Amino acid sequence: MTVNGIIPSGSAGVFLTHEHLLVDFIGADSLSADRWKREEVVQKMLPFLLEAKESGCQTFVDCTPDYLGRDVLLLQELSKLSGVNILTNTGFYGAVDNKFVPRFAFDESAGQLAERWINEWEHGIDGTTVKPGFIKIGVNSTNLSGMNT
Repeated sequence: MTVNGIIPSGSAGVFLTHEHLLVDFIGADSLSADRWKREEVVQKMLPFLLEAKESGCQTFVDCTPDYLGRDVLLLQELSKLSGVNILTNTGFYGAVDNKFVPRFAFDESAGQLAERWINEWEHGIDGTTVKPGFIKIGVNSTNLSGMNT
């Protein structure tokens, strides 16, 4: 599933498998969409996508999760302008001592968190028609926190 919908499996071509077009490291408690201007990000990143396409890349896997700067409308626009398939995700990035995990996630059960992610697949992300192409789960490389177990 790409940000522009389903594509035939044979048309996915060459992948860039773990990339980020936009990341905001401020933390889940401070993130807001007004921290970047979508048109400026498009201007900055479109040439890189076009170069990747010219080099043979057909599919770009954007691994930026929610609460770390995921902007599905930005990804959709970049995909349409570049002609590169882009995948986005559902899930959380729990590394860096859970700095990028929203507070509610610490109070919800595994089932409740799964339901949130399933909802993004079934109904779209943040009120859009964009659906995730994969689940992202990032954790610390050392001991797991209680929330990650």
